[in-house]
Amino acid sequence: MRCGQLPAQKPQWFFQPRSNRNGSRTGGDDTAPGLTGLPDALLRRHGARVLDPEKAAAVHGFPPPRSTVYRARTLLVPDGVQQDTPKVKAINEVLAGVGMTLIPAPPQTPPRVRDPDLARKLAELPRVATLAPARHNLTPAVVDAWVALQALRAAVTSPRQQKPAKSGLAQTDIEPIALEHLLVGSAIDGSPIGHGGGGLTGGTNGGGVTGPGSTDSYVYSGGDTRSPVALLLDPPYRRTAAKCQDRYGRRPVVAVLDTGVRAHPWLDVERQAGGYNLDPADNGDGFMSVDLGIQQAILDEGKKAEAKGDKPRQLIRHPWDTPVTSDPLVGELDSDSGHCTFISGIVRQVAPDARVLAVRIMHSDGTIYEGDLLCALRHLAIRIAQAEAGHPEQMVDVISLSLGYFDETRHDANFTSGLWDVIELLLGQGVIVVAAAGNYSTSRRFYPAAFATKTPPGGLPLISVGALNPNGSKAIFSDGGHWITAWASGAAVVSTLPVDVNASRSPELRLRAHPDNPLPPGISLPASRESLDPDDYSGAFGVWSGTSFSAPLLAARITRALMEGAENGLKLTAYGPQDTLNRALSALKSMNWAG
Repeated sequence: MRCGQLPAQKPQWFFQPRSNRNGSRTGGDDTAPGLTGLPDALLRRHGARVLDPEKAAAVHGFPPPRSTVYRARTLLVPDGVQQDTPKVKAINEVLAGVGMTLIPAPPQTPPRVRDPDLARKLAELPRVATLAPARHNLTPAVVDAWVALQALRAAVTSPRQQKPAKSGLAQTDIEPIALEHLLVGSAIDGSPIGHGGGGLTGGTNGGGVTGPGSTDSYVYSGGDTRSPVALLLDPPYRRTAAKCQDRYGRRPVVAVLDTGVRAHPWLDVERQAGGYNLDPADNGDGFMSVDLGIQQAILDEGKKAEAKGDKPRQLIRHPWDTPVTSDPLVGELDSDSGHCTFISGIVRQVAPDARVLAVRIMHSDGTIYEGDLLCALRHLAIRIAQAEAGHPEQMVDVISLSLGYFDETRHDANFTSGLWDVIELLLGQGVIVVAAAGNYSTSRRFYPAAFATKTPPGGLPLISVGALNPNGSKAIFSDGGHWITAWASGAAVVSTLPVDVNASRSPELRLRAHPDNPLPPGISLPASRESLDPDDYSGAFGVWSGTSFSAPLLAARITRALMEGAENGLKLTAYGPQDTLNRALSALKSMNWAG
C-alpha cells in the first residue's frame, strides 16, 4: 500500500449465499435456548410471564413447548371468531373447566380499501381478546393464557386423532388462536447485567453467551451498551423536495416501528411544549414523519383491551419516545430510550433523501405487545392500499423491524401466526420488510426475522439480518442459522441519539476548571472539568450495538437502491401493486439478491 493510500473499506452488508436452488441449508435450530428470562419487575409491568417448559401445561399429541414470553391475560384470536357468538360461547364452555372466560373485543371498523380480497384478509387478522376468571366459578383460578390455550387445544381433535371434538368446536376454529407474545427490541440493552433479555449479559440470567470474555467489548462505562461520542461531520447532504421529485418522482419512505422519535437536528425534530416539532424549518419536508391515525388506532385497541380487564397494560398514548426512565426515583436511562432516534440516524446517513415514518409500538424498556405490532402493520397495509388507490402521500416502500420473539413450538410459528399473515399482505403490496435476527447467539428461530424461510416463489422476501463487527466478522452476540438471509454492520455503530436526554448518572469526577481557562463571553457550556458523563446525550451522538441496527442499515441501503432504480427509469410515482413489486425486485437484484 502506497504512502497516504487508505485500505479498502470492509463491506457493510451482504446477502447470505444459499447452498442450493430452493434456498434451504442444513443446521439445527436449538444451539442455545434464546430468551429464558426477563426481570420480574418488567414482567409485572406488562402483565407477562415466561413459559417454563419444565412446568408448562401440555396436551397429548402436541409437541412439548420451549421457552417464550407471553402476556398472561390475553390471547390473539381471529376477529371473525371473536364476533361469532356461538363460537365464543363454545370456547367459554371449555375455558370454564379451567376457571377462565374469554371476553371478545368490540367489533372493529371495516378497513376502507377497494380490493375486497384485501379487505377480507385484513378483517380476518387476529386481535387481542381478554381472559378473566369465569363468572360463575366458585373456585379461585389463576388466569393464564398458556393454560387457556392448552385447554382449547385439548377440546378439539389433536393432530394424531380423527375423533370429533365433544365441544362442538372444530380444530380450524382453535388452530389460529395464539399467545400474545411480549416481544423485545434487538439492541443490546442499556442494562446488560440486570436485564437478561437484550442479548449478551454479564450475569447468569441472560439469553446468550455469558461471562466477561464475550461482553466486555460491547459494554461501556457503568455496564451500559450505549456511550456518548463526539461526531465531527456535517449532516449528510439532503436534496430539496423539488429536486427529489425531479430525480425520483418522490421521496421514498422507510417505516420504522419502534420506540418513537425525539429531538435531533439531523432528523429535523425539535422539542416543544406537549411533544415535538417534526418540521422546524416549516417547509413541509422534514426528515421524520408520524401517522397520528395509526397511533390513535393502536391506542384505541389498547384501551378496549384494558376496559375488558387486560391489566396491567401499558398504553402507547402518543408517537414520542417517552419516558426517559421507568423508575423516576432512581432515574436510570431506560434500556431502549433513543432506539428509534438511533435507527433513524442510520437511515439519514445511508439514504439522506428518504423520509422516515416513525410508528411507536415499543416501550422505552424495549418491550412490544404483539397485538400492538399487528395493529400497526394492519394499518400500514391499509395506508399502502390507499396510496395505490390515488393517495401517493400515504406510500411506504420499506419497513424496518428491530424486534422479535422466540416461538414456543414450531407448530405455533407455522400455523397460528397472524403476524406472518399481515407481513405476507405487505410483501404482496410490494413493500420490502427487513427484520433483525436477534442478539442471543443462537440459531433458534427468532420471529418475525425467521419468517424469511416462507418467501413465496416469485414474490418479495422478508429479509432477516444478522450483525457484523466493524472488521466484517460476524458479531459474537448475533443469532445465526439457515433462516438468516443477510448480514450488515451492527456492532459499535455510531448514530444519532436524542439531544434532550440526560439521565441520573453523573461523571465520576467533576471539579472546578483551572482559573487560567475561563470560557469566552457568550459560550454557554459547562465551566467545570469532568470525566465522561455516561448518559448525557446532549452532544447528539452515541455508539451502540445490536442487530437492531443491522436491519435499518440494510433497509436504508435497499431504499437507496430504489432511488437508483428511479434514476434509471423506475420512478417512484407508479403506485399499483405490480409497479411497487417490480421496483422492489429490481432494487434487490441490483444488490445481488438471488431471489
